[in-house]
Amino acid sequence: MKRTQIKFCGFRTPGDVEKAGRLRVNAIGFILVPGRKRSVHPRDLPMMVKLVPSQVLSVGVLLNPTIRQIHEWLSLAPLQAVQLHGDESPAFCRSVKEQFQVKIIKTFHVEDRIKSAFPLKEYAPWIDIALLDSSTGTSRGGTGVAFEWERIPPFKEQCSRFQLPCWVAGGLDGENVDTLIRDFAPDGVDVSSGIEKEGQKDPEKMNRFVRKVMLSGQTTEGA
Repeated sequence: MKRTQIKFCGFRTPGDVEKAGRLRVNAIGFILVPGRKRSVHPRDLPMMVKLVPSQVLSVGVLLNPTIRQIHEWLSLAPLQAVQLHGDESPAFCRSVKEQFQVKIIKTFHVEDRIKSAFPLKEYAPWIDIALLDSSTGTSRGGTGVAFEWERIPPFKEQCSRFQLPCWVAGGLDGENVDTLIRDFAPDGVDVSSGIEKEGQKDPEKMNRFVRKVMLSGQTTEGA
């Protein structure tokens, strides 16, 4: 089996980026949505992206952006991927894919689809990774709240049908990520609040999270 990919998200300081870059993570994410507690100021992004190791995917997380806003962020820093975390349509994803040389991670929020399936068929030609995440009220991601993991298998089945990696986020930490991997085997896991202590990235929690993934039985590396 492939080793589960790891994305650490919500970085705000160069020191934390450097610490994460020394671990066996596959992606490091930056929140580019104004007004969020983990938002990155435009002036700080170039320095932090520069600190991301070349083999690690640098990801800008955006919520219902315009094409112009994506262009402005990519002009500031050479992000390798954008995570579209809102209600972006398949047509919008196509525009991003056609205009920019970046990977696209598209987030699908569990509460958005209570009974019906997610429309992955329409997104599949234009995105590179499908991320299943929770949402709580008006908050999307970074809440530390998990969703019912029984929702993963049908989503993962859709991902397999369209040859999309299936990543999971929402309430993950060093205490539960091994159970998630053992029981549901997602292709990747995405964590932010679960590697924090008192609102700050915590080296011990970051290390513990990576160790738990490494010990989960997945063996083959590759982004």
